[in-house]
Amino acid sequence: MAYQKRVWPSVGFTAACLLLFFPVTAGAESVGEESITIDILARQFRPDPVELRRGQKIALIFENHDSELHAFVPGDLLAGVNVNIGGNGAPEFGPQGLKRIIIPPEGRAEIRFAPERPGEFRYFCDMPGHEMRAMLVVR
Repeated sequence: MAYQKRVWPSVGFTAACLLLFFPVTAGAESVGEESITIDILARQFRPDPVELRRGQKIALIFENHDSELHAFVPGDLLAGVNVNIGGNGAPEFGPQGLKRIIIPPEGRAEIRFAPERPGEFRYFCDMPGHEMRAMLVVR
């Protein structure tokens, strides 16, 4: 019987070793990230206000429970701030960064960032006829 050398596929073997030592969990939050959910219901943002900690990584999650489109317009809070956007909302960007996210009925928008400036920051929905306003407070 002849000797056969077994060749391990380098990519598959390496990936298996990495998963053994660094398991991946679907939907896992970043280390040290805080998650806050803001519900949109009956043309209101709840809770209001929401407190954030300066420099703390945050996942700000907007869940639209209404049967109509709503928007999250962050005002000055996210001007010049790096953000990661997830969910099924439609983000719009401008020269200063994130301008707004349109959130569909029963939809969700996730914004990941670390607030850099302390203060009180108003946000609102700019859909015609909606009088929705709320506040994020960074301490």
